[in-house]
Amino acid sequence: MTFETILTHAVPVMVLLGVILAAQRKFGRPVAKRPALVLALGLFFGLAIRAAKVDVMPPDMAALFASAGLGLFGFASAAQIRVSRLAATCPESLALTTRAAPLFFVICTLTTFIMLPSIGMAVAALISAALMLNGAAFDRAAISGAPTPRAVKRIVKLEGAAVVVLGVPVAVFAAAIAATPGMGEPAAGPLLSASFGVFKGFLFGGAFGLASGLLGTFLRKTVKRRRADMYVAPIAAAASFGLSPAIGADPIVAATAAGLLWGEQTKGAAATRTQLNLLAERLICPTTYFWFGALVLPRIFSAELLPVLLAVSAVTILRAGPRLAILQRTKLPPESQRFLAWYGGAPGAGTALFLMTLIGNPAISDIDTILNVGALCVGAGVIIARGSSKPLISELLRQTANARRRRAYTE
Repeated sequence: MTFETILTHAVPVMVLLGVILAAQRKFGRPVAKRPALVLALGLFFGLAIRAAKVDVMPPDMAALFASAGLGLFGFASAAQIRVSRLAATCPESLALTTRAAPLFFVICTLTTFIMLPSIGMAVAALISAALMLNGAAFDRAAISGAPTPRAVKRIVKLEGAAVVVLGVPVAVFAAAIAATPGMGEPAAGPLLSASFGVFKGFLFGGAFGLASGLLGTFLRKTVKRRRADMYVAPIAAAASFGLSPAIGADPIVAATAAGLLWGEQTKGAAATRTQLNLLAERLICPTTYFWFGALVLPRIFSAELLPVLLAVSAVTILRAGPRLAILQRTKLPPESQRFLAWYGGAPGAGTALFLMTLIGNPAISDIDTILNVGALCVGAGVIIARGSSKPLISELLRQTANARRRRAYTE
């Protein structure tokens, strides 16, 4: 291995660690809470490195780091919910996850295929699957500190987490369907391999998650460590991701399944889930946005008109329409329905991570189109949806206060 090769791999690692450390420091925390600013910093960094005619990061390294980040992201998302109680604790989140998200997937796939017919239906479905991994559960700094109704905060958190759990296997299958079979491999070979990988990943990761939940309960009772889950859970996430490829399991699905079973089994305090939530919010999201800005976002400068229109449509009409249609069947007040229809579901860290796992994938022929559209969608999602969050929250608070005064007057 030459010195140049070592330097090519060592510099991205040092920059990655630098971004992570900076996001944890006092001077970096305000910046880390602003996805648009972090994207811009990553974009400037990527353009500067390219101007020096140096690779930002080797494709295989970028895909590996993104896979690890998505695995941890999936674990932290799954750990926030208990599937067996979701229908009782937050039926609105369940409706958005099981109805609005699949409806968006179908509509977005058809729209993408119509606007970009040259890419084929399989690639259109892959783009839509990537957009499902929105990551709204962790991009909610604007709403978490505002005096919004508790029900709205709960829906934003649980729905964003549940959509990631649903979207991870969907994205894996979509990538397999869009992949080109290898030499001598049958046409259904990639899909068959992905099916076995997802199945093994769920069993393998689920076993780790179940064992970690039981171990945390045991340690709390015997060793009297109230925060035992906080130490056991990350170990389960790392082990399920790192060891699953040895048996042919999908590591991202394995880590997500570990979080799902851990969240279902653990009887620890809610503070543990909150700490995992903060870990993803402060560690994964800013790092993801920075590297997505450096690696993928420069593609927006060569974008054509139709992909731009598709990205704007996916972030606005195609996203908000199905959500509002489903929310109108719930018991939420109209002002909360309108707010949740627009605020949630925008492409975010989950979308960015999955797109970066595809970098350098030789099996997907239209990878450039996928990354071009993905760059536009994530950029539009961060700027449009997140940029409008404060005015939306102010309007929601005003309408909620007016509704309370009207109810008090009628009573």
